[in-house]
Amino acid sequence: MSLARIAIAARRVPPWTASAVEACAAVFAVLAILVASGATRGLDLATIVLFQSVASYPLDLVANAHTLVGQLVVTLAIAAVLAAVIWRRYGGYAWLAPGLILVTGAVELAFKLLVPHPSPPREFVRAFHNVLGIEGPPASFPSGHVARIAFLAVIVAAIVPGRVSVIVAATFIAASVFLRVYIGDHWISDAVAGAALGVGLGAVGAAWMRATASR
Repeated sequence: MSLARIAIAARRVPPWTASAVEACAAVFAVLAILVASGATRGLDLATIVLFQSVASYPLDLVANAHTLVGQLVVTLAIAAVLAAVIWRRYGGYAWLAPGLILVTGAVELAFKLLVPHPSPPREFVRAFHNVLGIEGPPASFPSGHVARIAFLAVIVAAIVPGRVSVIVAATFIAASVFLRVYIGDHWISDAVAGAALGVGLGAVGAAWMRATASR
């Protein structure tokens, strides 16, 4: 690739990309340090109690459906569909952007091995049944569900740009944070870290999509 083409690609990158990635990386790093030191235990417990204070059967249904949507196999399928949509709409190598969802998994696994943070105890779990039969690592930092969903939400918002899509994506990410804590699969520190990871990598994916589009 010539320097001229690199310069053109760089100009296509949204101006907010660097600041978004830096902010997300900072939030993730701070939470990792706090979780590793045990400083979030009080807030984690208080938050899950607060979220479950509004418990109801309909909300349980929503939370369990959300669990299914956020499973790795489902989110990878959604990422593949988005790659096809991006290829048809933008051409070039833009279709590779959804592939960064694999990086969320690598980071998630690395920190679950590095930062021992047990999931909420059984009395907080409101899951009905593990439909796909997929069991994750016992450590819960960060939330892979939230990371993958946040990543996909940012990519979708980049495909359909506009204020409405940004608001919808932000609302869905916030709801994902709430639901993962509400259902008792993660603490709030895990969920927020997952959101930071997903949004940060989603911003990188959106930048790649814009920079490498051929039309």
